[in-house]
Amino acid sequence: MVERAGIDKEKLVREVYQRGYDLEQRYYGCAQCVVGAIQDFFPLNNAVFKSATSFSGGIASSIEGTCGALTGGIMVLSYFFGRSREEFSDISLLRRPGPLVQEYWDMFRDKYGGETCREVQNYFFGTAYRFLDNDEYYEYEERGGHKDKCPAVVGEASAWLAEKLIDHKVPVLKNQT
Repeated sequence: MVERAGIDKEKLVREVYQRGYDLEQRYYGCAQCVVGAIQDFFPLNNAVFKSATSFSGGIASSIEGTCGALTGGIMVLSYFFGRSREEFSDISLLRRPGPLVQEYWDMFRDKYGGETCREVQNYFFGTAYRFLDNDEYYEYEERGGHKDKCPAVVGEASAWLAEKLIDHKVPVLKNQT
């Protein structure tokens, strides 16, 4: 058991995984579900949650763009480690979140064989479904899309983020310690 200031890291990471999994299974919207899972345990502004809306399903359900679980996670890392408006003139700070984003991106790519929604679907199904086509979307759901596939991706992405946030001493909300 690794602890920091009374925090059981492994337990917290498991809880964040489960929250991400449950949110995706119930509400869909992988980018928002990753952000929401983190927001439930760490001090994250609601504007980030709202801004994640259209990043799900490979950006606006296109499946061609980056998986929303990855983009939502990058939004989280940028929120905590990116440059603020007050720091905007300091160009050197633009790169501050880069190493953490790269680590997160590499973990995602290593696990799922790529970063697009299409590649993640291929990892699970051996094919990809166009979400905007009703018949294909129905088949995706029948094969477990939101039953366990995308929830597992969101849970895993959320857990990876929680580990990084804890390791970099981002405070945990008091009711979650």
